[in-house]
Amino acid sequence: MVDACLLVEGSYPYVTGGVSAWADGLIRSQPDVSFAVAHLRNADAPAREPAYALPANARLVEIALDPEHVTPGAGAQDALPEAGVYHAACTGAAGELARRAAATHGRSFVVTEHGVAWREAAWGPTGCNLNRIRRGSAAERAARSREVAGMARTAYAEAAAITSVCGPNVALQAAAGAPRDRLRLIPNPVAAATPPVTERAGLLVGFVGRVVAIKDVATFVRACARVAERRADARFVVVGPTEHEPDYAQRCRELAASAGLGDRLEFTGTCDPRPHYERLDVLVLTSLSEAQPLVALEAMAAGVPVVATDVGGCREAIGDAGLITPTRSPRATAEAILRIASDRELAATLGRAGRRRTALHHDPARVHGAYRELYERLAA
Repeated sequence: MVDACLLVEGSYPYVTGGVSAWADGLIRSQPDVSFAVAHLRNADAPAREPAYALPANARLVEIALDPEHVTPGAGAQDALPEAGVYHAACTGAAGELARRAAATHGRSFVVTEHGVAWREAAWGPTGCNLNRIRRGSAAERAARSREVAGMARTAYAEAAAITSVCGPNVALQAAAGAPRDRLRLIPNPVAAATPPVTERAGLLVGFVGRVVAIKDVATFVRACARVAERRADARFVVVGPTEHEPDYAQRCRELAASAGLGDRLEFTGTCDPRPHYERLDVLVLTSLSEAQPLVALEAMAAGVPVVATDVGGCREAIGDAGLITPTRSPRATAEAILRIASDRELAATLGRAGRRRTALHHDPARVHGAYRELYERLAA
């Protein structure tokens, strides 16, 4: 028996990104708690090399699911070990299996939502990070979204606790029927970071995240083209995996080439994003859906101003540390970048605000302590 079984779908320990970083930090913050990490994946998915080495207090359990069905088959929960508490990192399949395992063993389960799975399923994804099920037609996506929503409502009804990383998601959970007395906001943690270099030539603008359609990297590329027309010293970088949706990533490269960006725009592929924050003048997020984006918090902790779309918890998280733009608007995104780049005093003010906000609201010890308290209460 383990103290906690953490269920993730298509992410940790194989994929970098917000949910994976959150899971790794959660486990490492509690070395005296034994974890089983249940990784849900397509049964026909190719073998992958882990992006994270599991800490000594965690072991990995692979759960292979039918890629043609949203709801896990009967008995899929039998592969999960007995645990003091089951913790699903999203609704959908992870929440459903956590619910079943908790009922089987007479234990409690917790649901934590970063992105709200039943909303994001409309774009194709059905799990924490990667597309477990093929994107399909609009009608197929709508049907999957309804099925994921049904599993979410069941999980909300039976979970001992329902947490989210941002206020807008808590409101969505409540509107979907989650009991208000079980709802809790626990923000993402982020550690203090090295401030960016203040004196350097040129302008460096970065996007950090997976190169996938839901992040709308194409809008970032188009905004870069607009900035490049007005700033000859501007350079751009997309920091993040390109293999999750390779066709989309290739379209973004082709778009950059057709926009004449040439070697002014770099796609790094999978890498540690943290060293890049020290070099950036502006961090840009053009996502169509977000919860509380960890990359924005990491940039803010390093004193980097943020430009982000007005989705999910972005406005709540960024506050006075950046500028908010509409979705799918290269023009608004470019204007926000240029406004920050042309006003050193504004950039410095936004940078100081980011460091202040992350220190005040996202201290790792306080965030991880909230989960520790939850585990101890529910396992008692």
